[in-house]
Amino acid sequence: MTEAGGERPARPLRLLLEALLLAGLVALSLTAVHAHQKDDSPTSDEAIHLYSGAEALEDGSGWLNPEHPPLLKLAGAWALRPLGLRSPCGGTPCATSPIGAYPRWLYGNAAPAHVLVAAGRRPFPLVLALLAVALHLAVRPLAGPAAGLLAAGLVALDPTFVAHAAYVHTDVGAALAFLAVVALAARAAFAATLDRWLVLGLALGLALVTKFSTALLVPLVALLPLAPALARLGRGEAAPAARGAPRDRVLGALAALGLAGLVVYGVYAFALRSMPPEGVEASVRGYLSGRPARPDEIQRYAAFARAVPPLGHYLAGAKGVALLSERGRGANWFRGEVSEEGFPLYFPAAFLLKSTPAFLALLLLAVSLGLARLRGGCVGGPRVAPAVLLALAVSAALLVASTRSAFNIGARHLLPIWALLVFAGAVVVGRGLANRPRLRAAFAVVLVLSAGLSLRSAGACPIAWFNLLAGGPEGGRRWFSDSNVDWGQDLYRLHLFLAERGWEEETTIVAFGGVATNYYSRKARVLDPSMPVRPGRYAVSHMMATLGEPFVREFEGEAAARQVAELVRALKERGRRIAFVGGSITVWELPS
Repeated sequence: MTEAGGERPARPLRLLLEALLLAGLVALSLTAVHAHQKDDSPTSDEAIHLYSGAEALEDGSGWLNPEHPPLLKLAGAWALRPLGLRSPCGGTPCATSPIGAYPRWLYGNAAPAHVLVAAGRRPFPLVLALLAVALHLAVRPLAGPAAGLLAAGLVALDPTFVAHAAYVHTDVGAALAFLAVVALAARAAFAATLDRWLVLGLALGLALVTKFSTALLVPLVALLPLAPALARLGRGEAAPAARGAPRDRVLGALAALGLAGLVVYGVYAFALRSMPPEGVEASVRGYLSGRPARPDEIQRYAAFARAVPPLGHYLAGAKGVALLSERGRGANWFRGEVSEEGFPLYFPAAFLLKSTPAFLALLLLAVSLGLARLRGGCVGGPRVAPAVLLALAVSAALLVASTRSAFNIGARHLLPIWALLVFAGAVVVGRGLANRPRLRAAFAVVLVLSAGLSLRSAGACPIAWFNLLAGGPEGGRRWFSDSNVDWGQDLYRLHLFLAERGWEEETTIVAFGGVATNYYSRKARVLDPSMPVRPGRYAVSHMMATLGEPFVREFEGEAAARQVAELVRALKERGRRIAFVGGSITVWELPS
């Protein structure tokens, strides 16, 4: 007997070595996350996610931030409990939206704003650790331990994963959710036993309350009973399945979908436990009105939210996200162009230019080995081919959906695609090199080391990392803005830079983030629309240099937007760059 992938049964020493290598990769990943997280100022959405999570956890209502499901926000809010913070509504049900109390909660609470956000971040690096372990566990039974360690290492040491694992957000969690459901779906597809379907249903439910894009997994699970018949057709087999097996799989899929629905209902019922149905209806109306939804859409979703508050709140949140993707929300920037409609090539380009050389090498080898096996008439075992095909199908669906989106705000939305393609590629390579175990192990070592070198080259700013195809970080800034480069993470680094040189009082900061622009640099200046742009020193973030005018117009009005545009134009025409801070802020001197 041999294991899948051609390995002999592992002896205890091999298992111990494998576990130590996996633990080492996870430890390196967490160390890299901490190395930049400790100096990263709060990014754009983190504090509002924590405020929304605290509203759900402490007050039992869901007025805020419906466009993100509550699971990870609840985790962040739970991490705040040792601080003894005042809750958004003071521990009582919120009769109306508590958004007006947000500044007081963030800046006037029992802990300073940066300490509050740092505490809320604590659970999130662990999500990346779970993702690395899950990749290993998903790949290992299909292609052996070397392939499993390869998959874990490529994600654990990927600069973009390491960057976003530091923040209070849903993107790394979404990658874990997609991977878990796809891997468990491949296991359940050919099983008539209920336990595998129930585990799949639990994973699907948790995925749905992690990020709304995971709704793409619902039709996958619904159609999963067809997988055995499709596999037989692919192999040219006409033999029918065992009697009763198709019916059992259909019942299993229904059980999985039903359990997933119960999980969604339960999580939302907890988050909304103190909110009356009319309050849920009002929150849905306000949320969809701001997207903007049509009146008939608002009425339909509001009525359902009043009738079944947990499911109505979930569906309204998903609808709002779909509207953002379809109709946009503000300006996007790509290769120097600004558009409110989005760019079809935005996400494909981000995928290519943010991928590590190790990942691209894995894909190239996997494609060549896969095609060679297909030409040789080998399509893999009954568990291998479905796992790979499911991962590829979901990745393709996500990428196609992204190209049609008018909401182009960062490669972080591609993290599930990277995770799924690492899974599929590692399985194909592990199987394709099963008869050459030393070559397979050497290839895994080289690629993981290469990923580590990419991470090392990112330094303290992995969020702004780009590969050599983009021209590195400097070239990448000519392609992209927003959370690809600048999410407000460098304000604390700017403070250290200015304080060290004694420049704080003479510098005007033009940036954004999850805290006030001058939160760290209290003596620094900020732009005042009532004052003209004057000569002097300016610290301008990449976001403000690329999208500052439309961004500021949305939040601060026309006069402030015109002033930012005037400043950026003056800096480009006659300004002198004197420093670059972190991965996103340029310090300029504007002469008379």
